[in-house]
Amino acid sequence: MVHHHKKVQCAEDFAAAVAPYKDMPDLYKTTNCYSYALGINAAGFAVPGHLTKPEGRLYNYMARADYMRKLFTDDGLIEIDHADLADAQTQVIAVVIKEYFNGHVLKYHKDGTWSYQDGAGLPITNLDCDDKIITDPRNANMGFYDEFVGYFKLPETGVYYRPNDRSPLL
Repeated sequence: MVHHHKKVQCAEDFAAAVAPYKDMPDLYKTTNCYSYALGINAAGFAVPGHLTKPEGRLYNYMARADYMRKLFTDDGLIEIDHADLADAQTQVIAVVIKEYFNGHVLKYHKDGTWSYQDGAGLPITNLDCDDKIITDPRNANMGFYDEFVGYFKLPETGVYYRPNDRSPLL
């Protein structure tokens, strides 16, 4: 089993975050919100808790705040506080959920804004459901997702993952 390793610096802004998708227009068709937010496109349809085991699937029980925290820390991410965002050098993500149904991941940019891929193979945006630029995922209108779980950053040493081209929804 071959594991890839990547260090990911925090994106400067939305333009920098989506640059790989502009260079490769079909890239969004092979990624989801988690791989986009991490900045690891090769992780494909990444499933929380399964970065190194891409056979993972999404199940309803996963979408509980306590269990989501476990899945992200199992993947090697480090939970941080809102006050730590500005000092983060590595990529930071925010996690929101609809309890017992689904989770969603957003990507932090050093300019204080956020963006996300709207699910597996769907477009990328920096707007919430009120068409406002996201500056704080704790009070952004994320529509269906109504519970903020927390912030997580990639470790300075990088993160291990396996490429995954299978949709977690299949």
